[in-house]
Amino acid sequence: MILKEKFRKVVYTLLLVLIALNLPLYLFIVRPDREAIAIEGQRIEQARVEVREKGVFIQTERDIEEKLAESQKARKEFETRYLFSRGKVSSELLNELDQVCGQAGLLRNRVAFSYGAEPEFGYLRLSLTLPVEGTYSNIRKFLNVLEGRSKLIIVDSMVLQSEKEGTGLIQMDMNLSTYFPVQP
Repeated sequence: MILKEKFRKVVYTLLLVLIALNLPLYLFIVRPDREAIAIEGQRIEQARVEVREKGVFIQTERDIEEKLAESQKARKEFETRYLFSRGKVSSELLNELDQVCGQAGLLRNRVAFSYGAEPEFGYLRLSLTLPVEGTYSNIRKFLNVLEGRSKLIIVDSMVLQSEKEGTGLIQMDMNLSTYFPVQP
């Protein structure tokens, strides 16, 4: 019995010594590793959040680039369809006005052109004064035909110059304008 109790005391003492030795090992080796693992876990989670945010940002940039490309395509289509070409704006405009005057039965006199000083939104304004002669009916028809054309021609103002009494003919200066792209 004494032997058993001595044995038990030795075992308890040995266990206490082992526990006492494990405590510094835990405090100096295991615990720092666990803290390092927790810190790395936080860093990994933070990196995941950043990657997600950057992914959203990249997708937003791609969407913007896609919309910009669509916008540029629509602008080119608008320019082709509704505006006169850059190099031939005055000749194309005169051709268009000759056709409209012919359809309306108006006589056209010499046209005076003036270009805008500064481009606006990539377009330059071309203003012109178009002296015409005809009846009120011819002028109304001119405006209706002009409105139905695909090319953009703006009627800025109309100034009555003279009216030949008894003939129904009037002479009028029409101030018109259009835009054309500055860059090809």
